Amino acid sequence: MNETSMNDLQRKFADVSDLILSTRPGNRHRHLTKLHELVGDYSRKGVVVPLKLRQMQEDLTNEAIESRFNNMPV
Repeated sequence: MNETSMNDLQRKFADVSDLILSTRPGNRHRHLTKLHELVGDYSRKGVVVPLKLRQMQEDLTNEAIESRFNNMPV
């Protein structure tokens, strides 16, 4: 992979990360699709997905699951 492609991935990760961190907790999971796309970009380019990105994806997945249960009637 060339340096430009790597810089593009890093910039995209920074942008998505900033977006998520600027979103109120409880609503962050709405950006999960963007994270999935970014993980796919890393994989398609044959680059190891950064641990921070994997952790963020896991956290938002858990948040999405939790939000479904918070809205269930008892």
